Amino acid sequence: MPSKTKIKVQTKNAIQQANDVPAELPRNWPDEIKFLNDQSYTTLAAELRPKLSRAPSDNNSWLQVQSHLIHAVTPHVQIITIDDEKHPAFGQRGLFAAEDLIPDQFVLLYLGKVHSNSLSDTNPHSDYDLSLDREIGLSVDAAEEGNESRCANDYRGIAERPNAEFRDCYIQVSSTKRADGVRWERRVGIFVLSAGKAGLRKGGIKAGKEILVSYGKGFWEGRKLLGMFRKDAAMLKMAEAALEC
Repeated sequence: MPSKTKIKVQTKNAIQQANDVPAELPRNWPDEIKFLNDQSYTTLAAELRPKLSRAPSDNNSWLQVQSHLIHAVTPHVQIITIDDEKHPAFGQRGLFAAEDLIPDQFVLLYLGKVHSNSLSDTNPHSDYDLSLDREIGLSVDAAEEGNESRCANDYRGIAERPNAEFRDCYIQVSSTKRADGVRWERRVGIFVLSAGKAGLRKGGIKAGKEILVSYGKGFWEGRKLLGMFRKDAAMLKMAEAALEC
């Protein structure tokens, strides 16, 4: 049986490997967007970051993603430019499965700049802002920096229903304050939907299929208001179509 010290070193090494800056960017990555292999933080968010941690002694059920499942560049997804003129995101990028993904499988983390929900710390023009922890008041914005997850499109106008979803989860990060050198910290990840009670989704997501999530109706209601305010007919049309689904 390996010693506790050896296990600690292996865990810390796995975390370090997951956090290493990738030598290459994902194929078809947008030039204007900074690629991240972990979250970045605004000054205000950095002050609140300790509140995202959980103690190992916490007995409440919480989803843990092991370090070996996290990759700097995720091998089982690919970014593809949409060439279908009927697709709502025609000419833009989408996130696709590079291999078969099974129900409930962790796909990747949603990464970006973590910020507080105060007006002064929020980009009002972002379409990539996702709540990280409402109680603490933190969100993660992938408008200007992020990973492959920012390319995941909403299912509306593409399919009858999503095949993946955002879930709260916890990952291990390095810690100088803990004896074992690691702690569990909150993140948001994209997961394949469960098979369901009737097993209708037991096939998961097949290789080559687009990974589709739900942005939520609140997102599209906001887009509708923004389209009306900007007098952006294309944005307004897309939002109205999404809300009808």
